[in-house]
Amino acid sequence: MDKIILFNFNGTIVDTSSLAIDIYNEIAEKKGYRKINDEEVEYLSTLSVTDRFKRLNVPIYKLPSLGITIKQRYQRYIPNLDPVSGINEVIHELKKRGYRLGFLTTNSRDVTHQFLTSNSMDVFDYTHYSFNPFSKTKEISSLLKKNKLNTEDVFYIGDELRDIKAAKANQLCCAAVTWGYDSIKLLDSADYVIQHPTDILNIVSEL
Repeated sequence: MDKIILFNFNGTIVDTSSLAIDIYNEIAEKKGYRKINDEEVEYLSTLSVTDRFKRLNVPIYKLPSLGITIKQRYQRYIPNLDPVSGINEVIHELKKRGYRLGFLTTNSRDVTHQFLTSNSMDVFDYTHYSFNPFSKTKEISSLLKKNKLNTEDVFYIGDELRDIKAAKANQLCCAAVTWGYDSIKLLDSADYVIQHPTDILNIVSEL
């Protein structure tokens, strides 16, 4: 059986890194949190999500509601964002080679479908939509169980440390991409680190 390539959506397929900062800064201005300035983006990317928001003076108990608010505001922009450069071609090549593809996202079905159709990327075999942006371990588990997938058949690709932790918790072989928000320093626990979308083709051929 060919591997199933499972992607985290935002940040891995869709280029959302600058959008996340812009949306956070809008919220921070209204809530009185410290805004992210351009000079500290690189440093913040080396911190865990919890430490990142501690530095920005966001109370930890506010993180779930903040994450949901950011997710809700994402919905306005996702349909008009660009795919990560090169990922569209790689996804179609994976499909051509016979791999089954899937993704997980906290976006709504409607905006996700708009993005996929407008970019001719509506080729996924498995999809999973969730509400809570902080429950990736549970969401991966739900997708696996719902589709009766064996963990040894699934290769997970994400852009954040929490993606890697969630994949590991579900006993999945996984890769971290370097074009998301998290620094490569945070991603070294992944089985593979991907510098460019075409690296995915080389990795999956060796699995």
